[in-house]
Formats: sequence, structure tokens, C-alpha cells
Amino acid sequence: MTYALTTLILTPLAICFSRPRTEAMSPSKAGLAWGGNSHEIAQFTSTGKVFWYYTWSPKSYIPGTNIEFVPMLWGSKETEEFSSTINDTLAGGGVTAVLGMNESQETQQSNLTCSEGADMWKTYIEPLRSHSEGVKLGSSAPSGAPSGKIWLEQFLTVFCDTLSVLQANCFVTDWFDINSTQFVSHLQNFHGTFDRPIWVTEWVCQNFNDADNNQCSEEEIKVFLNATQSFMDNTDWVERYTWFGAMTDLQGVNQGNALMNSDRDINSLGKQYTGEEDNMHLITSGGVCPFRIPNTSACLTQNFSVIY
Repeated sequence: MTYALTTLILTPLAICFSRPRTEAMSPSKAGLAWGGNSHEIAQFTSTGKVFWYYTWSPKSYIPGTNIEFVPMLWGSKETEEFSSTINDTLAGGGVTAVLGMNESQETQQSNLTCSEGADMWKTYIEPLRSHSEGVKLGSSAPSGAPSGKIWLEQFLTVFCDTLSVLQANCFVTDWFDINSTQFVSHLQNFHGTFDRPIWVTEWVCQNFNDADNNQCSEEEIKVFLNATQSFMDNTDWVERYTWFGAMTDLQGVNQGNALMNSDRDINSLGKQYTGEEDNMHLITSGGVCPFRIPNTSACLTQNFSVIY
């Protein structure tokens, strides 16, 4: 049943969205999912590794910052604000991309049917291509759950059914779990399906699956970040990413993932993320690495666990 469904959904993908090719990517990819102010964000930009941010909204909320802002149409509750501000935001210069809806298949997030998502894209996102030449359009960002990719595939079939074409420059995903190799596998599968540059707008070492709620330790989070960030930095089709944790309150997510402390100062994990502190060098206890991500220090086992 799963195979038949996948076959039916994937067959029309080649004709349901056009394939605009993008220019060479920036050597830096890191960004911030941000809810703070301009003073606080400055401490994350000193190394130059972090060069962009988004706020889950069409507004930056921190004017005067020297890094790129990427607006987002979060969902139906923000359509009025988005439509009334986005053209002025684009006209102000410096914006090179706009993101679609947030975790559309999740009931606690934008919670859209595929048809609702397609209508929203056609109404608010697609017209921006003609209004602002060169601006990249990011797809709706489903969560990393299996239902997320299925939602996005079915979202694309709606464009086929209405004889429309989705012109997304990049496909966007979130991912919350504790297994770095499964994260890599998710991205490879996502890219293999949609054949576009990938943006990861939220990812973190967070266990939502274990009934005992066993969470990553501080050391495990550092190892997880090292492995996953190294993979994305060294993978040409991963265009941008943002860790979920540049805030003091992670809203139900393991606080060990925070990139700042309770005083809103960048912490050790934040310095690792921005490259201010060296990433950990990972080896097996026997000194042999079964699977090393090319050109990185990230070492993964073949049984989907990080070696540290």
C-alpha cells in the first residue's frame, strides 16, 4: 500500500513543479530562528558563519541588524499581515528569499489541508516572483514526521489537478529527533524526492518518541550538532539551516539545546554552532570510524547512532 501510494504521488512531480536552477550557494549556510532583539543577535554573528535569520513571520522585529532577514508566511492567521507588509519588506532591499507555511500538516502548527496550502501559496507566495525579481521562494515546511513528506507530495498533486505549476526554488523541512544518521537519511530522501536545494528551518536533538521521554545529555547534544551541522556544511544541495534553540524558552523542547543561557548570553553550544569554538572531534573507542561524513570530523555508526 505504501509503495503504491508513493508511486502514484511521485509520478506527476516532474510535471507539477518547474525546476528553476539556483546560483552558486554562499559558503556559509547557518541562520537563526529568532525571537530576540538586535543587541542579542549580534553575539551570534561575530564569526560570520551565521548570516541570516527568520522570525516565523513576515516582520523582522529587529531593524538595523546587519544580517539577512527571510520573511515567512506562517499560516492562515498571518495572511492579512503578510499581504499588507511583504511588498514593502521586499522593496526595502536585502531580502533574497521568502518561506512558505510552517509545519503545515501538524495540528498545533499551521494545520492546513493540502488544498488550503496550495491556495495559500498561489494567493500569497507565487505572485512575489513577478514583484521582486531574483527572490527565492521556499516551499511549505512540513515537520520531519513521515506525514510531513506525504503532505508535501500531496500538496504538489493539487497543482497538477488545477493545471498549475509550483515554482519553488528550495524545499524546506524541520526535524526533531535524537539520531544523527537518521537525520542525514531524512535529508537525502527529501532531496531525492524533490530534487531541489534543501533548507532546514528547525532541527534539534529532541526525543518526542520515547514514552519515558529520555532526552539527549549535554554531551550528546554537542555530538549530534557536530555530526549534523558538519554534514550540511559539506553537502552542496543543503542551502541553509537553522538550529532550534536561539532563545531561553524552548517551548517544551529539551533546554539543553538552547544556544543562549538564562541571561540571554551566547553559551558554549551557541559558540559551537557559530564556529567560535571548535567542533568536537569524534572517534570510536577503538580509533576506527565505520562511516565518516566526507571532509568533516563527524563519525557515524552504521546502526544509526553517533560515536562519541
